Amino acid sequence: MPAGSFTRARTAEQRSQRRTEILATAAAMLADTTRVGELSLNELARRVGLAKSNVLRYFETREAVLLALLEQQYDDWLDELAVALREDQQADPIERVADAVARTATDRPVLCELIATSGTVLEHNVSGAVAATYKQTAYAQAIRLTDLVAAVVGELSTPDRLAIAGAVNLGLGGVWGMCRPSEGMTAAYQEHPELAAMQLDFRTALREFVATTLTGLQHRPVADIRRAP
Repeated sequence: MPAGSFTRARTAEQRSQRRTEILATAAAMLADTTRVGELSLNELARRVGLAKSNVLRYFETREAVLLALLEQQYDDWLDELAVALREDQQADPIERVADAVARTATDRPVLCELIATSGTVLEHNVSGAVAATYKQTAYAQAIRLTDLVAAVVGELSTPDRLAIAGAVNLGLGGVWGMCRPSEGMTAAYQEHPELAAMQLDFRTALREFVATTLTGLQHRPVADIRRAP
């Protein structure tokens, strides 16, 4: 992918365009592999049409690129989730939320892969400034997510909101990871039919996970999970 029609980004608009090109290329690469570990900064730079050092003018590390992509992907998913919740006419609020979350997330493998590796990979090898910006954005996204859920299921306490946001993200990343077995595990499943029960359907498993969490919050008060300062 060539890097725009200009050699060097000199204006704010051109710098913004260059960042957009880098993120779009990273998203396309992940769409091909859906494996964060297979995305290298050298290959990303080559596909964008820039030297690696030039990519680092916009993002300090490969992980910084992927964190920015995660922010973008999550915002896009929330937009889609908001539409899905308005369109869904299921009578039961919990089933309505759980189904909408699972249905929209299933169509976003790049988002799920990024969330699955956020804590173990993406949040490492970044500066405090990049980490703070990412966490501030993630916090705002968690508020928006729980606002969408509360609009369907009713008023939520702060601990409930924290639990829901955490559970949805845990489901998106954790269930996704379990549904992406290695070549060796795939071979084991094929050779041993009795292990079929260990293979999960992502959409079904995520829906049940979210529905179970929301149901549990109706019957048991949740403790404030925030770490004391």
